[in-house]
Amino acid sequence: MAIKDLTKVQKILFICNGGTCNKNNAADENTVQLRTHLTEHDLNDEIHTVRTKCLGQCTWGPMIFMHPEGLWYKNVNLDTTREIVTQHLMKNELVLENVHFPEAELVDSKPLTLKSHQPNE
Repeated sequence: MAIKDLTKVQKILFICNGGTCNKNNAADENTVQLRTHLTEHDLNDEIHTVRTKCLGQCTWGPMIFMHPEGLWYKNVNLDTTREIVTQHLMKNELVLENVHFPEAELVDSKPLTLKSHQPNE
């Protein structure tokens, strides 16, 4: 297994894979899809994902907890994983319909510092 350079990590996403969140393999599919979107957008250095056991928010699952914001996303599905990457992580815009806690206006979301890609000369 490769060693992740923690000096590049800007955010950590904890993806609930507890029993309720993983009904019908939903959490497994969310985890795979989220990681696929991160790879597609070249964000694996900036974003670290952790598959967890139960996060204790079963009523609203599947859940994703984002650090350092302290933000909880609820009712996560395959579309939400794409929106978390393309909307929240890339544009610093919350996926409002899935914000669970805290209230959206209280979230102190920090934009990513993205590496610049130099064109080949």
